[in-house]
Amino acid sequence: MNIVSEPRYLQIAVNGVSFGHVHGILTYSIPAGWSSDLDPGTLVWVPIQKRVELGIVIGDAAELPDLEVRALHAQVNPPIRLNQVQMSTAFWMARETVSSLYACAALFLPPGILHRRREVYALAPDPVIDVIKLTATQQKVVNHLRENGRTTLDALRYATGQKLDSVLARLVESGVISRDLEVDQRIPGEPSVQVLRLLNDDVSLTSRSAKQAAIQNALILRRRLLRDDDSEFATVEALRERVDADSATLRAMAKKGVIELEAVPRSKAPHSRSASPPELTAQQAAVWASIERRLTQQDSTPTLLFGVTGSGKTEIYLRAVAWCLRFNRGAIILLPEIALATQIVRRFVERFPGRVAVLHSQMSDVQRYATWKAIESGEFQVVVGPRSALFAPVVEPGLIVLDEEHEGSFKQDSEPRYHARSVAVYLARLYRASLVLGSATPSVESWHHADQGEWNLAELSERVAPSMADGSLELPPVEIVDLRQELQRSNTSLLSRRLQEVVSMALRRGEQSILLLNRRGQSTVVLCRDCGHRLECPHCDIPLVFHRDRGTLICHRCDYRETPPRFCPDCQGRLDFFGSGTQRVEEEVGAMFPDAKVMRWDQDSVRQLGGYTAMLERVEQGLVDIVIGTQMVAKGFDLPKVTVVGVIQADTMLHLPDFRSAERTFQLVTQVAGRAGRRAPGSRVIVQTYTPGHYAIRHASQHDFRAFYEEERAFREHFVYPPYARLVRCVYKHRHEQAAAIEAEMMVRKLARLARSEGVEIDLMGPTPAFAAKVRGMFQWQIVLRGRNLDALLDEFPVGPGWVIDVDPQSML
Repeated sequence: MNIVSEPRYLQIAVNGVSFGHVHGILTYSIPAGWSSDLDPGTLVWVPIQKRVELGIVIGDAAELPDLEVRALHAQVNPPIRLNQVQMSTAFWMARETVSSLYACAALFLPPGILHRRREVYALAPDPVIDVIKLTATQQKVVNHLRENGRTTLDALRYATGQKLDSVLARLVESGVISRDLEVDQRIPGEPSVQVLRLLNDDVSLTSRSAKQAAIQNALILRRRLLRDDDSEFATVEALRERVDADSATLRAMAKKGVIELEAVPRSKAPHSRSASPPELTAQQAAVWASIERRLTQQDSTPTLLFGVTGSGKTEIYLRAVAWCLRFNRGAIILLPEIALATQIVRRFVERFPGRVAVLHSQMSDVQRYATWKAIESGEFQVVVGPRSALFAPVVEPGLIVLDEEHEGSFKQDSEPRYHARSVAVYLARLYRASLVLGSATPSVESWHHADQGEWNLAELSERVAPSMADGSLELPPVEIVDLRQELQRSNTSLLSRRLQEVVSMALRRGEQSILLLNRRGQSTVVLCRDCGHRLECPHCDIPLVFHRDRGTLICHRCDYRETPPRFCPDCQGRLDFFGSGTQRVEEEVGAMFPDAKVMRWDQDSVRQLGGYTAMLERVEQGLVDIVIGTQMVAKGFDLPKVTVVGVIQADTMLHLPDFRSAERTFQLVTQVAGRAGRRAPGSRVIVQTYTPGHYAIRHASQHDFRAFYEEERAFREHFVYPPYARLVRCVYKHRHEQAAAIEAEMMVRKLARLARSEGVEIDLMGPTPAFAAKVRGMFQWQIVLRGRNLDALLDEFPVGPGWVIDVDPQSML
């Protein structure tokens, strides 16, 4: 180990430093006596103002700043160091997203590391206790450290019964004790699962209980089917998938000696036999052959897997993962929202039992940390999760998959504002891994890459039937209903006569229907009929939405709530409720079909009905006849009994001031239509709209992505929107509107000067108030920068406090 003898200075990317320094990098010195082996990527503790923060070593400082250089505070114990691939990716992301380097690099750190730091104290090597008069409390601390050695802050507080903040600070300052920071590496005990095995197959022991007899018969059958390498034990969870096996019944059987029941750590539990892969269709086989070839060649050129809904894209992903495992390589599978992808996760876990780690935001920091460590050690080779799973420490990744690559949730909406698709392209190249991006409705940018020959294109144009003998399934026919004509025929219901007819037919046949309205609540606007006053959120520039089930007006931006007033607050006139959300659809459908079992599926009902998984199980088990939901119901579910899909109003997003509004409308209608007819022909999709002639709706009704792309591409090219230009959206927030407007005007001038100095041609749109001009009491002004090549501007982008910079924004709202 080399010890620092001469002054050495390092550049450190510091947590919480974003403005006034390029990518948040500051210069620090290495204290004398420290090891000089602080390689790039090493995590350290650094002083910043009056606090201590984490920092990441970038390298030696080429020149010293004019200001005083402070010394590093401490090394992180135990050491943590990012590798070359991770650091390279962090640098690239910091530049591409105009973010701090630490924020980008921190994505690769163990989850919750900032929350896992703890202060540790010890007596200094040569404490000058004799010449300092200690208080009684200080003496207690010194005595405790002398007897016990290194001690955490929590332990010292417990031993003395005091907070000790000022006491410890004075002892450190006097050189009596030393203070260190370390990362708590402790992982809680592994959760256990219940397992059981059959001990006695004498049926007379269970003859008096139908439940016990069913469990015994299931275990006897399982034992007959065991292979030589199968465990005698089965998990109780697996048993419950076949029979009703409550805890009381199992305990009674164990008491009789029929079964042995015990708890074991989850990692030691027997895994169910991996599911056998189905036979591929001719199209699937051809696509798999092309992807397998790229896996073999370690070709990182992205492959856009364009497959209609129900065409078997997931099976291609599973084959690619199996190939990686066979050759000792890992795989990362990214899903838009893990909570809405229960069925896909289940398929991966069943196909590769014991080898799949699932990461998601519902896990605690402790759970995520334990899973992260297991991935790092190679215990799990396959990681399934949302965009953050891309940064998991998978050993030797050979495959990265983005399922439903068009989804907006792959874009992070806080610093660093990265898009998982762009980062995946960069990482795949560094790992020499294959990248597969799957979708039935690809983003315009992704299709453009494939259309220009920059990416590979693989296509699945036919649906996969339940068995090979059934041949392929046709996509369900889509009927467009013009709501203007419904009004002319005096039908003021939310459901057109045609939609009422097909839902009624499905109910008679015992089939299920999905009704989509991408707006939750009961009424979207509350107005006074006399004076026109609209009830708005006092903190945001949007109307309050009435939620009937709670009897409350709610702001969908800041969650402000209030009880609806009986009369208009301006003129005491009568208030009326206009517009419609999922709650109003639920109310109307319930009155229209009183015998039907109706379930509302939106953000509000998820919490009330036990979460996504519980709701999905209700639909799968046939406990629901009609599902009424927002865009959540459009996302990748395979629901065999659904034969009718109705889009209540296809125009909800179509006329928003966002250049992606047509694309999102086409994607939503196409995706929700894909939930119907996945097992047999005879399904129907009804799309209700006030603009039946719009190309997004017209082509969605024909399942024709290529025709939609051609019209959308022409629009984007004419108005110079992505993929024909890049955009940067700059939003400034301030409590005073005039201050926001002035700051935005100054930013326009800075950007114009920067573009001139770099010789870059740009358009500057704005400054103007943002679409939501006021949110949470803050006024918002925005500037949109547009140009064909913005690379030269990103390094010097003028970022300051109060500004949010979004490079390649997914939304202009």
